[in-house]
Amino acid sequence: MTNKKSAKIGVVLTDPEDWTAQAVLKNIEKRGAKAVPLNLATLSASVSNSDFSIFNVDLTDVELDAIIVRDVGISLSLEQISFKFDLLRQFETYMPVMNSSEAIQNAANKFFSFYLFKRAQLPIPRTMITPELDVALSAVETFESAVVKPIFGSQGEGIFKLENSQPDLKSKLTALLKEGGVLYLQEFVPNPGRDIRVFVVGEEAIGAIYRVSVGGSFISNLSQGGTPVSCEVTEAMQELAIRAAKAVGADFAGVDLIEGKEGLHLLEVNATPSGKGINRACGIDVTERIVDLLFERLEDRAKE
Repeated sequence: MTNKKSAKIGVVLTDPEDWTAQAVLKNIEKRGAKAVPLNLATLSASVSNSDFSIFNVDLTDVELDAIIVRDVGISLSLEQISFKFDLLRQFETYMPVMNSSEAIQNAANKFFSFYLFKRAQLPIPRTMITPELDVALSAVETFESAVVKPIFGSQGEGIFKLENSQPDLKSKLTALLKEGGVLYLQEFVPNPGRDIRVFVVGEEAIGAIYRVSVGGSFISNLSQGGTPVSCEVTEAMQELAIRAAKAVGADFAGVDLIEGKEGLHLLEVNATPSGKGINRACGIDVTERIVDLLFERLEDRAKE
């Protein structure tokens, strides 16, 4: 049986100075447990006929009870990112891990996440993924205004807006296609110059912020200069955000919505969200609720 005051909780992170990582560590310690920082890039694994183990110098003789994933970081190669998720999958066989490797991968993959959103009948902008230039040109013509995104991307990087009327459209698409091999094109949703991030923990939408773009930019990510502003969570936002988090299998998430003429559209789910913006705008510490949820899981596990 796991005693919450003696529990050892691993926190997967890449930057120990990150606000969210520090908040998670602090809230674990507040619960009387030991917080153990884990950087997946520093772990090794040993496999033989008689043994399997995951280790590094700092983990010697540390038996973890559960793991919270703050972020897995940017990897230098396919091999490294695959190994990181393989490690998480192995941890999941022994202990609760939030979020799971599957949920993080589902959310990070914009194409597959949209398939999951479609299956869950959630409102999404029209989207086209193609390796063909003619198909891409036709999609932009249909959308009139389109946003090009990397299928795997974060923090608003590598995003471009294209107009059907722009004279260099074909050359721009050709260059992007040559660079990435495939294009992810999404219909641009006219909006008030902001999007909405709703924070979901378990079955509850605990708060939301508007992310307001600056300088006429269509990108409102806080990492790209967007400003967090308190947003009242409506019933429609709450329902959509909770359903979106469930669609990717996330225990906690930042769900990005945008206000279109026909109502709310779902843009994406972030399964490793920063809690800094909502703390700054609303005074809400989402990491406290995440840690609470994990301890609830541990207590339920101890009763089994």
